[in-house]
Amino acid sequence: MRTAIFRERRLPTFDLCAIVLLAIAVVFTVARLPHLIREMQLRGADNLGDFNFYYYAFTVAAQHHLDAWLMYDPDHLLAFLQQAGIRELGVHSFYSYPPQFAVLFSWLSLLDMSGAKIVWASMSIVFLVMGIGLVTRLAYRGDRKSVYVLLVAVALLGRPLLNELYWGQSNALLLFLLAGTFYLVERGRRYEAGVLLGIAIVLKLTPVGIAGLLLLRREWRTVISACLTALVVSAVTAAIIGGNVILHYFASDLPRLHAQLLLVQDGLAPFNSSVRGALAALSASLGFSLPERALAAVSVMFAAAVCLFSAYLVTRRQADTRLDYALATTTILVASPVLESVHLVITVIPLLILLGTTFEAPHTMPLSVFGQRGEAVLMVVAIVLIGLSPRFVTYTVAILVLYALCAGRYFGTPIASSVNGARSTRSRQSEATAHAMRL
Repeated sequence: MRTAIFRERRLPTFDLCAIVLLAIAVVFTVARLPHLIREMQLRGADNLGDFNFYYYAFTVAAQHHLDAWLMYDPDHLLAFLQQAGIRELGVHSFYSYPPQFAVLFSWLSLLDMSGAKIVWASMSIVFLVMGIGLVTRLAYRGDRKSVYVLLVAVALLGRPLLNELYWGQSNALLLFLLAGTFYLVERGRRYEAGVLLGIAIVLKLTPVGIAGLLLLRREWRTVISACLTALVVSAVTAAIIGGNVILHYFASDLPRLHAQLLLVQDGLAPFNSSVRGALAALSASLGFSLPERALAAVSVMFAAAVCLFSAYLVTRRQADTRLDYALATTTILVASPVLESVHLVITVIPLLILLGTTFEAPHTMPLSVFGQRGEAVLMVVAIVLIGLSPRFVTYTVAILVLYALCAGRYFGTPIASSVNGARSTRSRQSEATAHAMRL
């Protein structure tokens, strides 16, 4: 009886806290917008900087498909951007995505660059809203509306969302595709989930790790559907611009562009917030530089260890499959050799899943090996770090903390077990009460 009264008293307080947090998130977002808009206006043609490279590739795919190899030619790209009035050119000026990405969005080249930017920014906002909505529905299965308010607030607090819109990046699309994949798998619509995953793989490559997760879970229909979708998209791309462009991209262009990306700001954090970038930044701050070979070796070994450990955790068969989605999403970030701030857009998935599943379980049983308080502290650390602009290695710390939180759930009390235990306890209490009343 005391527990019931205590929870009844706590509910309004929690609801109020959730509403206040959402209000803070909205105020922070609105407060940042004027500054970002002013900067974009001052930059002129350079605004949405990364989209400028996309637009060049879209134009090549649509208007010069017989010479599609030009999308990876730095001289032609620089000449195109200079003619468009772009001034911020340098070692970072290149298009690094697969040819399939350029072909899929080549219709944007029918618009001038300014019009295409407006459409792209609008699409990104829609993808962000839909992605956050899907993850929120996936992360929490209860009936307390205040929890949904809290989850949306945490998602909006993330600084990477604004960076995504500012730079005209494509991670909003990735968030939507991954969130849609996980949501559909949970709803039993595995073939449709595979279509979204297949598109994500041909556009960004890194979601291959998600397919590996599904293989470990024997989600055959989803994986087969993803493979077929990727093959169809690649075949259409090859029919339009030639298969040799795709082969040359993987054999030559991708390694060259990856090496060039590591030269941007010397590959140091906070621009590159991967473990590799953090080590390089830490060594530079101490007055020495680690050899390139040493950084590469550490990066590869760390990524391999993380992927193997994640595979081991997935094979443990956590009672709640949503934790596998959180772990897999975090794994592809932690294992990446290059991690820019915009890439952290997809941290919405593990953050909301960890939070949402926490509110589904009873407060008396720990879900994580870190315990309730330990997990709460680490969660706050991750949310705060991701909510602020990157400084030094802060985003690296945030990602590692997030990975630790995901891994910790596999060694704690399974959510399904704790919920079932709570339900059986309530059933026994109800039976005892009814028996006492009969007496």
